Amino acid sequence: MNWITNTRIVAIFSVVWLHIAAYAVLNAELGSPDWWSGNLYDAATRWCVPVFVMVSGALLLEPRPEESMSRFYRKRAARILAPLLFWTAFYLLWTAFKQHWWTPQAEPYPYLQRLLEGRPYFHLWFLYMIVFLYLFTPFLRRLVQACRLRHLAALTAAAFALSALSTLSSADLKTNSTPFFTWFLSYLPYFLLGYLVRKAPLAVPRWLSLAVLVASIAGTAWGCYALATRHDLQTGAYFYDYLSITVIPMSLALILLLRDWEQPLISPAVSRHLAELTLGVYLIHPWLIDLMYRYLFTALDFNAIWSIPVLAAGIYAASLALAALFRATPGLRAAV
Repeated sequence: MNWITNTRIVAIFSVVWLHIAAYAVLNAELGSPDWWSGNLYDAATRWCVPVFVMVSGALLLEPRPEESMSRFYRKRAARILAPLLFWTAFYLLWTAFKQHWWTPQAEPYPYLQRLLEGRPYFHLWFLYMIVFLYLFTPFLRRLVQACRLRHLAALTAAAFALSALSTLSSADLKTNSTPFFTWFLSYLPYFLLGYLVRKAPLAVPRWLSLAVLVASIAGTAWGCYALATRHDLQTGAYFYDYLSITVIPMSLALILLLRDWEQPLISPAVSRHLAELTLGVYLIHPWLIDLMYRYLFTALDFNAIWSIPVLAAGIYAASLALAALFRATPGLRAAV
């Protein structure tokens, strides 16, 4: 499916773009031109993680009678456990290096606490979450096989409502204490939605999807600014949450647009190769961003409106090269 391949490529580039933009949001003066550049770019890429979860649902929830539960678990474990363990160790060591050499005056990093929270480094939460989605996938396959699509759509809508309400409540109370082994529950609706988008014969006019996408991006950016000026940036970041009231419709609109994109992004062979490097790029790029910020420059050293996309493209290209090197090295191939 070309649209799945295209989606993975576009989504991983958007992840890198988002993380570059976030620096401007966190470090520029609130309301300044650089801050607004970062805010708009950040808002415009918030669909990336939900789309990854939907792609997983589209690929994995298709019932496969010939694939036993044990075979499914062996395949998923071979794909995810080695990267999870390798990069958890890598980023804990990397954090120790930064703590010792870059910021020795900073408070000691809570290594064990962050590990137990499923966040040894800021981006690794996704792997800790997806492991539990994989754990329940064989049971979800039986669910989708037994359900009519309209019933599954109703269940997905109800799950979205509960997840959105839970996220809104957490933002209002400023609580982030949910244990990592329950995170997957909030992302189940995206997982199910991916299957529905693949299977349901739903023809949504492109103009409507585009309108929803633009409106939800604008709502995310303005909502963040409005709450940040009224309260603080932490409160405003509610609109950046992957289950906020603006990011959910944004993600649905984007996946519908991508589903209709059946032509390969480049050539079929090149597109497949780029898609195969997606996990590697995701795992590697924060390290390259750290090095760039420390030894070269940040997005705020230039005009953020152009520096953010340029730096995102550079980090993406460098991450691709390193991920390809890992895949070509026998001892490191399993890590990406």
